[in-house]
Amino acid sequence: MRIKAIADGYDPTIGIMHEGRDGSSKFVFDLMEPECPKIDRAVLDFVRGTVFDPADFTICTDGVVRLNPQLARQVAGLTMRG
Repeated sequence: MRIKAIADGYDPTIGIMHEGRDGSSKFVFDLMEPECPKIDRAVLDFVRGTVFDPADFTICTDGVVRLNPQLARQVAGLTMRG
């Protein structure tokens, strides 16, 4: 979306609804905002309908919890179908 915004002549760092540090893609976040409810619904439906295993997650030394690559690909695929 950032590349498309730049190609269309927009400055991706100037947002209307989003704020952020200098150089962040505030305008890109503005463009994506209308799709958020669809993505949220797809992820929530996935979580409700999935039985997770501890192996689906990795806890990093800094406390961050990450999805294993296979589950991450599955979740990313939800956004393509949604």
